Amino acid sequence: MNKYNNFSNIVQTDEDLDVEFQAYQTSLEDFGKEDIVRILSENDDEKKIVAIINLKSIDNKFETDLILSHLTGQNGRIREAVSYILSELNPSKFCLDEKSKEIIVKGILDINPNVVRNVLTFIDENQILKNELIEPVIKKTNEVLADLSRFIREDSPFFENTSKSNKNHAKNKLTFNLYWLLETISILDVNKIENLEEILTKTSNFLDYTIREKTAKILSKMENKPPKLLRKLKNDENIYVKNQLLC
Repeated sequence: MNKYNNFSNIVQTDEDLDVEFQAYQTSLEDFGKEDIVRILSENDDEKKIVAIINLKSIDNKFETDLILSHLTGQNGRIREAVSYILSELNPSKFCLDEKSKEIIVKGILDINPNVVRNVLTFIDENQILKNELIEPVIKKTNEVLADLSRFIREDSPFFENTSKSNKNHAKNKLTFNLYWLLETISILDVNKIENLEEILTKTSNFLDYTIREKTAKILSKMENKPPKLLRKLKNDENIYVKNQLLC
């Protein structure tokens, strides 16, 4: 079974069988680095997918930018292919700048949970990246919290949705983003993050228990846990939230 088979078995796809067969045929070809770079500069999406998952190394900033440019703004299979291959590449070879970090943060907020999980695995295996992502992740978290303030009442015991419909798309999307940003924070070095207590104080008040659960998970990793926040979450009404602080 070649690498395309491995990827194809786990990727979520609605592609028809003819396209899938064409992609499989392409996957039997032998791609060198020059071939991969050329294909990624062209417009054949199926060839791009196969080229990406056969990438064996990243050796310079051009290659870093080229592969990361396909993590966002592409169809779902291409984005997932990039996220799939990231953790197989040597993280020390990635040449990251501010734009690259912003792209990785966008990958954390992808609509496809598989992309998000793969990107988080990549981050979790790269200590340098963990440190470099603190600033952009915290910045984005604060932006999402600011956007969510339009939909919530901060004077309520748990932040309540002020929209008449609990299915409000904008609010749900922001909550989804916040969930994954908090999960990302939990794998960073939380003790290096300034003003983290301010963020956790806000997220500890959310009506959505999954947000409070992620808040408790982050708190459990802090060396100096704010006593008031610790007491509050240890006494949360939800067992999953409390369980994060049992250790």
